[in-house]
Amino acid sequence: MFKKIIFLTAFISIPIFLKGQNIPLNLSNLNDLLRREQVSNQDSSVFSFSYGPLNLEKYNSTNGSLSKLESILLSNVNEFGKKGRGELYVLPAFIDSKYNLNRPFGGNDGAMIPAKGFQFILSSGIYLKYGRLSIQLYPKLFYSQNLPFSEYPENAPSSYFELRKRDILGIDNPVRHGQESITEFISGNSNIMMNFGSFQAGVSSENIWWGPSKSNALLISNNAPGFLHATIKTVKPAKTFLGNFEGQYFAGKLDGSELSYYSDGKAQDLFGEKDNDTWRYFTGISLSYSPKWIKGLSIGGSRTFQVYRKDMEDGFRAWFPLFDPFPKEGVGNVENILLREDQHLGVFFRWYFPKIGFEFYGEYLRNDHALNWRDAVLNPEHSRGYILGLAKYVKLNSSRYTLGFETEMVQTKNSINRLTRYGGLDRSVNIYYNGQVSHGLTNKGQILGSSLNNSGNQQLLRISVFEGINRAYVGFTRLEQDPHFYYNASVSNDLYKKWIDLVFSAGIDYQYKSLYFSPTLNLISSNNVNWYSSNPLNENEFSNNENSFNLNFSLKVMYSF
Repeated sequence: MFKKIIFLTAFISIPIFLKGQNIPLNLSNLNDLLRREQVSNQDSSVFSFSYGPLNLEKYNSTNGSLSKLESILLSNVNEFGKKGRGELYVLPAFIDSKYNLNRPFGGNDGAMIPAKGFQFILSSGIYLKYGRLSIQLYPKLFYSQNLPFSEYPENAPSSYFELRKRDILGIDNPVRHGQESITEFISGNSNIMMNFGSFQAGVSSENIWWGPSKSNALLISNNAPGFLHATIKTVKPAKTFLGNFEGQYFAGKLDGSELSYYSDGKAQDLFGEKDNDTWRYFTGISLSYSPKWIKGLSIGGSRTFQVYRKDMEDGFRAWFPLFDPFPKEGVGNVENILLREDQHLGVFFRWYFPKIGFEFYGEYLRNDHALNWRDAVLNPEHSRGYILGLAKYVKLNSSRYTLGFETEMVQTKNSINRLTRYGGLDRSVNIYYNGQVSHGLTNKGQILGSSLNNSGNQQLLRISVFEGINRAYVGFTRLEQDPHFYYNASVSNDLYKKWIDLVFSAGIDYQYKSLYFSPTLNLISSNNVNWYSSNPLNENEFSNNENSFNLNFSLKVMYSF
């Protein structure tokens, strides 16, 4: 019913003018504009930039760049109701398109899927506000060619699939989403909210972003489609005598893909079927604090639980497990296993120095929470991932341009700790799967957190030149694909090699009157796709050599009426 209401309202509404309440996560470069000017001392806002989407109406800014954003996302208003209390706007028309030449590449793209070929998302809608009530109806039309590509080595022995089984049993993350093109209409970035000063409460299908990272978020990001959830959150920092607080609580519904791991069903009898006869209850809370006495610093923590709906017990605890003690011993180790729940715990920080135009940040996330506090202190490496990043901005002399250097490291591969913890046996425990919930931390077949799939290590460097909202940049990325699998497999024999992607990126962001567009080109050189080498004696001879080069092109275009 919710989707039908969104569909009818959005498409029978007459064109008026626009007001985009939230900066969509797939336009993160607009969010980055405000963040960059905060760091480079051009803006006195106190947002932590650890939660998304950012509410533009509540953003208190002292610089001129916000007006440039407003020319895209804010415009004239049609008032209605008693004394003009009601406001109605048309949201921008937005097209997000992507093309992959040889195989899937990319992430943090919401409803888009890992696919070869062309895919796009088309969205527009309306925003209505009356008193404290606001309704944002921003549905999406999604299409993907979903062309075939090499999903596994054709000459791989049965032992290859036996080794893949370790990861696949615990997560719902298919390599290809079926064998046909896909067309879907989804609710997208829609919500119904009640507004109370710094807070909002209501129901939403928007993507959520937790954490200070720019390229990835470990726990929740826009890497997967948004999920329907009820929420209470801050839309601007809540000021107290101790400093500022931001945060969010939600309770929502996750769905499975109901797809086989390989689109042709290869080895599916070995991998087994997921528990697809029920949805998963997913709830979480995150809070960040910016001390009054330390300018630019924010620290935060997050906790989530997921459980199959059919496994939920009756009572308060079933719907609000966030109040459980942190260690397993507080609930009981056996009881914890029988509950078939999966918990994630994370901490993060961000610290910026506006006088020198510098910021650095980090995030740590752990799955399979500790047995007790001793375990937590002595074994922080277990089933963890982390992010470290920094940025430096330099105003060029006698120029309106700013030069930016941004670098980030993401690591979600298991540490060597797993061998010690399990006596040499490598169990299938990872940052995104723990065995309790066989779908892992996913929604509709895509990981909710990092875009690096089951596991990955990424190092990124980006150099940019900015002129207000406009930007030109080049970037270099090294990405190690699913090292968790590689290290499992390489112990068995030397037929397996690291799958490494080396990526050169270039792009621009540009505004011209009511039009905003952002094209990006990625050139990807892949070393040993799918890890398996047909000739271990010759490191230059791989089973998938034809896929050693890939091209990814994306184009985002937004038009305000």
